[in-house]
Amino acid sequence: MIVAAVALTAIACVFVPEIGRDGSHFGRMVLAAAGVVLVGLRGLVMLLAEERPRWLTAWRASLAAVVTVGWFNYYQFDRDMLVGINEWTDPAYYYTNSKYLRELSYDGLYAATLACDADRGSPRTNHIQTIRDLRNDQLVPVADGLAHGRRIQESFTPERWEAFCHDATWFLDRIPLDSLRSNFFVDHGYNPPPTWTIVGGTLAELVPVEQIKWLCLVDFAVLTSAFVVVGWTFGWEVLAWALLFFVTTFSGRWPVLGMSILRFDWLAALMIGMCLLAKQRYGGAGAAIGFSAVNRVFPAVFFAPWLAGVARDVVNAKRLPPRHLRFLMGAMVVMALLGGLALGRYGTAISADAAHNLTMHNRSFSSHRVGLGSVLLYRGETTRAEIDAFAMACADPSEPNGMARKEQCIQALQWPLRGVALGAVAFLFVYAIRARPEDWELLPLAILPFFCATNPQINYYNVRILLVVWHAAALRSQFHRIGLVLLLLVEVATQYTKVLGVERYATTATASIGMAIYLLVLTAWMASRSTSRSSRPAAPRGERSASAW
Repeated sequence: MIVAAVALTAIACVFVPEIGRDGSHFGRMVLAAAGVVLVGLRGLVMLLAEERPRWLTAWRASLAAVVTVGWFNYYQFDRDMLVGINEWTDPAYYYTNSKYLRELSYDGLYAATLACDADRGSPRTNHIQTIRDLRNDQLVPVADGLAHGRRIQESFTPERWEAFCHDATWFLDRIPLDSLRSNFFVDHGYNPPPTWTIVGGTLAELVPVEQIKWLCLVDFAVLTSAFVVVGWTFGWEVLAWALLFFVTTFSGRWPVLGMSILRFDWLAALMIGMCLLAKQRYGGAGAAIGFSAVNRVFPAVFFAPWLAGVARDVVNAKRLPPRHLRFLMGAMVVMALLGGLALGRYGTAISADAAHNLTMHNRSFSSHRVGLGSVLLYRGETTRAEIDAFAMACADPSEPNGMARKEQCIQALQWPLRGVALGAVAFLFVYAIRARPEDWELLPLAILPFFCATNPQINYYNVRILLVVWHAAALRSQFHRIGLVLLLLVEVATQYTKVLGVERYATTATASIGMAIYLLVLTAWMASRSTSRSSRPAAPRGERSASAW
């Protein structure tokens, strides 16, 4: 029945007319709501399954059908969305800057691209007045950017400059003129560390720009592998919930899978690391999480649950089990390998530039950001005028742009937010020591300090898929059903704001508030377990705890 449900649903979806992005948001909202209903029915179906096993089969077939519709909706029922690239800005950043990082470093992409277009008469950039100076994150006149570009040109050999201009202008010719003015030259450019560039840059050198779609498809292979590992570890039903979240979350609005270069490698590594912990493959788990950390930096927070597990065993068992050393060794090997290769290839100067660029990027704030800081600064704004009316003591009232004033407040809040994050880490340690969960169950709880300490772009909140897997693996538990429902309801509410057509800032703020509610429930549950199970002996590693299954 399940295979038939998938096949029939896929055939029906083939004949659905293509929809726009707004229609896709409506579809995601409906599909997330369907997921909420299916979670609600899960308990009833299990009660009836012993006498009527077909009910469980029908429920699973319904889940599979919803996931199938979700994938078609994800690509807007449009074959061209699947096989093409509809937004060229991100691939342009990741392809050109990774391929020519030695010459461009982290501040030369815009200026050098401007110079390349000037060499052919500026057919794509003559309408642009200002660009972002990636050295200091300020908007400057085009003339200043062009002068910077000519200085960067001197760091290229003639052959490399010709190759770079070929690649850069190939992208310029595909990006709409309006987008070049309003987006391409004013965003924050290329941000991955040199360790990511070892992989991404090498692939860019191997694949001609005219065949970039093949390079974008590497993400398909990477993420498919991660989902296969989830199914291998927890079963196909958990896999289905993970897939449903992926195709309904607003975090997946951009970039679309298959339309950029290795945007999902860090996420796939975390998913695989969590699964390998559950399978007691500790060396592999450490390697996977270490890979994620050196490729995106912020996943380093996921070492906090491992440290909490170390503290749990040292306090309760009075010893350090060898599995923790295997985990550490796996992480150190991968991190040392990629770090050493990056240092040898790009040198210390570019590593310093990467650190400077990351610091500037973390200090900035925009309508894309999600986190505790967003919750604290949101005042219910749904229009640009309401955003520009924002006022707090931490902001300069003479600044006309409301989002810029919010950025000033985010900068003032950075250290308090990090203090709250340290408190969340301490709480995670207490929970690990007293409740004694298994190692893999601790990993998704790094979302607590992550939410408090940072305000990253919403696409990085794809990481919530770890929470979905954790809850889905334990749907017999009432708390885990509630947790999964809350995560899906966040998507329902977030997508609903897109259906209403409010400013994007209201959408990401809704996601932030929804996550804050979810994390308050999670924290209360963790505190309750820390109290009620404090005298319970630790389960042997590898045994599936009753609460989790």
